[in-house]
Amino acid sequence: MASPLNSRQGAELIEAQTGRTCSRQNLDALCDRGALQGSSCILQARPLRVDGDLLVAEYLARVGQNQSEAQQPTAKQRPPTAQATSPLQPPALPPPRRAPADPPPLSPGEVPSFNDERALHEREKRLIAEMDRKVKAGQLAYIEDMEMAYNAVLLQLTTRAGSLHKQIKAVIPHLTHRELEKIERMIADVFESVAGSAFEELPE
Repeated sequence: MASPLNSRQGAELIEAQTGRTCSRQNLDALCDRGALQGSSCILQARPLRVDGDLLVAEYLARVGQNQSEAQQPTAKQRPPTAQATSPLQPPALPPPRRAPADPPPLSPGEVPSFNDERALHEREKRLIAEMDRKVKAGQLAYIEDMEMAYNAVLLQLTTRAGSLHKQIKAVIPHLTHRELEKIERMIADVFESVAGSAFEELPE
């Protein structure tokens, strides 16, 4: 299951994990009309809700260090903090390495550059790794696995239902052979209906 965050929580997560200044207004604008518009990390547009597990990866992949003002609105600058002079103060850590932004779309017939191909490849690797993590955590499941589990349960139920008419005959001995055939047919119809409709609503 996704970790929904509002715009303030999402902005704080970006600042904490990337070292970039990001405000709630920045994130709202990025998701509404900027570089994150249409991103898979957006769970709800208004009020904004984002997937905390995908937000940082999407932000690093889509929002470059020098985006235009429409894509990365200028945040209010924070006053610089005084440097500690204590000899026990550890040295400041360097800012985290920033991932390159997605390259612009190519025109028909244009061959992508090596750097563009590498940026797209790295972004896909991050998204696939995130999906694998969610599968291992039990937050996502493959359709093939769901079908196999369903078929195993259906096979077990069908096997047990095959002898149900004999159990009914033993409990209700006065039933005629014709009545038992009707009961068996009704049970078979139920299983055929369930087997034919269970996965009709699943996406391709």
